[in-house]
Amino acid sequence: MRPLLLLLPLLMLGHTHAQTTPAAVSPHGAARVIGHAAGTFGQPGDPSGPTGGVAWGPTGTAYTLDGAQVLHHWDVSTGRSLSRQMLWPPVALPGARDPAFGPRLLLDGSSSDGAVSNGTQAAAAGLLVRVEGLQNGQPYRTAFTLTPDGRRVLGDPCPSSEAVPMGCTVVGQVRVQDRTEAGPTTPQTPPLELSFRDPATGKTVMTRPDPPPDGPRLLLGALGSGAGRLPSSTVTLPRGEVLRVVPSPDGSRTAVLRLVTPRPGWGAGTAYVDVVQRKDGKRVTWVLPGMTLADDAAPALRWVGNSRLLTATALQDPTTGGSLEGGQVVALRDALTGRALWKLPASAGLVGAVPSPDGRLWLTVRGGSVPEVRRVSDGAFVRALGRAVVAWVPLAGGASVGGASSSGRAAVALSVGGGAGALILLDQAGREVPLAGGTARWRFAIPGVPDALAATPDAGRFALAVPGALYLLDSTGRLRQTLKLPGLRVMALAFASGGVLSARVNDAALGGERTLAWQLDSAGQLRPLVLPPLPEGSRYTLPVSAVLLREDARRPALTGPFQSRLSVQSLAGGLRWQDAWGPETAALPSPDGQTLLRARAVAVPGQQDISALKLWLANARSGQASPPLTLLPSALKIYRSLGVADFAPNRRHVLLTERGGDGCGGALYGVRLADLQTRQELSLPAAFGTGLTRFTGCGHPRPVPQVAFAPDGRHLLIRDGNALTWWAGAF
Repeated sequence: MRPLLLLLPLLMLGHTHAQTTPAAVSPHGAARVIGHAAGTFGQPGDPSGPTGGVAWGPTGTAYTLDGAQVLHHWDVSTGRSLSRQMLWPPVALPGARDPAFGPRLLLDGSSSDGAVSNGTQAAAAGLLVRVEGLQNGQPYRTAFTLTPDGRRVLGDPCPSSEAVPMGCTVVGQVRVQDRTEAGPTTPQTPPLELSFRDPATGKTVMTRPDPPPDGPRLLLGALGSGAGRLPSSTVTLPRGEVLRVVPSPDGSRTAVLRLVTPRPGWGAGTAYVDVVQRKDGKRVTWVLPGMTLADDAAPALRWVGNSRLLTATALQDPTTGGSLEGGQVVALRDALTGRALWKLPASAGLVGAVPSPDGRLWLTVRGGSVPEVRRVSDGAFVRALGRAVVAWVPLAGGASVGGASSSGRAAVALSVGGGAGALILLDQAGREVPLAGGTARWRFAIPGVPDALAATPDAGRFALAVPGALYLLDSTGRLRQTLKLPGLRVMALAFASGGVLSARVNDAALGGERTLAWQLDSAGQLRPLVLPPLPEGSRYTLPVSAVLLREDARRPALTGPFQSRLSVQSLAGGLRWQDAWGPETAALPSPDGQTLLRARAVAVPGQQDISALKLWLANARSGQASPPLTLLPSALKIYRSLGVADFAPNRRHVLLTERGGDGCGGALYGVRLADLQTRQELSLPAAFGTGLTRFTGCGHPRPVPQVAFAPDGRHLLIRDGNALTWWAGAF
């Protein structure tokens, strides 16, 4: 009976679902910005916390690994990428080839060096990659070594876990291992009797509170040989959860990061560092300021030489309970006193701190996107390892580059490390576009990481948003205007025909979003547009053009579905036409503001949690609608649905994405193309389907491809992380 159920919705929707015909598109170039895709390292507070990581390699090199399992090998002195590869765990591991929820791979700054541990030689020398996965619903941890010849050798030379934290160091050719174990549950001393006077009754009350249990025990491994050998020993620590155990490089001391929570099960508390002498077991303890977040926050503790420690810990936001300001507080501290020699705040957005073997430099990751090299002496930024694309827009054809016609370009906003950004233009061959009549590259440096980017259809003006400000550039990359936006963060930015720029911003003071708009005047400067006030629960659709699209939303019943209504207004606020209240329906104006694309999810008969998409065009001035086209997901599986990605300049073609998943898992199943004039779907090459299929999930921050039409209608552009791909066509 199942095949009949699958056929039923196809038959019922068939009157609006036309046969597909091939789309006339062809590949037209590709470019890749060297570096990791934005956000693929994760940040404290993300589900499962940061992933991937950084590690030092041989002879002044470094490795960086992101959540998409892209591994870069870098020359630290120049910032040049020596190699790039996809890194997969050994096939013997459970879920090794699961594209959605396979094991997480992490670098923790360690390497496998072939040292002897407990009389056993390590399996191989190379880059140590730790693995966290699931087997039969139960978590497991292991590691493998990526050898210089590309082999992946299973084996963990220092098998640490949450239950038994372990730390290792190599002294000579011998690996020293320290670990902790829980203290006894039975108190070692009898409880004390305490008395106090009850002020309400005046009576003396005797109480016998249970003393806190002994803390964890630190088991220090043996060090050395012969007459100078230090035997293994045990030191009892104060109570608390041990997060990290880190022996010093010479093995003389071991540092322990310990968390004391207000009550059991809390993922945040006061963090202490215990430094224990291996020779005599003497201990000093100091506290880290603030409420330290441990869950999904990857706290780090590492030695710099044998007398200093690098700490990297996230602070808990007292309001949300999550990570404060999205980064970690990184500090270089005296190991015996805890005094900070320098400290970088969480607002810097840095996660992790891995010092170089010679103690001069350290590695970290900014904003979950860009690895950085910094100085140990003062914490200062030295250089970035790669760049990350954070915003992009396709442009119309441009002038020749190097004697060759540049018929497709893109403006690309980058995070370049050190908290800075840049805006560049790339052609379809991946070359940076020069300024007209010269060899200098079109480039604009930004004192901040960009949030959003927009360009006029003729690429005569660019708008670039950073936290608290908006920059307006001309076609040569020259800064023409700076608009201050105190307390505002731009989430979306768009130019419309007629020189209207609109932005959706987050207002920290109001705790919500609002829409701003500006108009380019005859001098090419932005002048504010005052938009009519919005009713409660309404917002304006971007881009704002000659007409205002106001989306109204309500929920008539407490548990019923949401409803929406579209109101089309003039910029002065006069109502032109208005929908009746009905099922939620999106509206997207064409670039010239003359036509509206309407989209509504509709239930598929006989299917649960699967939506078809109903599309139609409407005249922006009168509201007159064209006959609709209804499209089904390519597979009738739970949570599968279609969504609008972009509306073409010719006012007939629509790019769609097919997605699935809910909660902690999601997937993109490719991009589709529809012609609303002929009411047909146009079949695209496999590069748009299986080639763009991506799976995401908690702990797996992978880039999800995006697609848009060029403003001249001659290309569409796919952005997949740091990669751009142009396809020629007529749109």
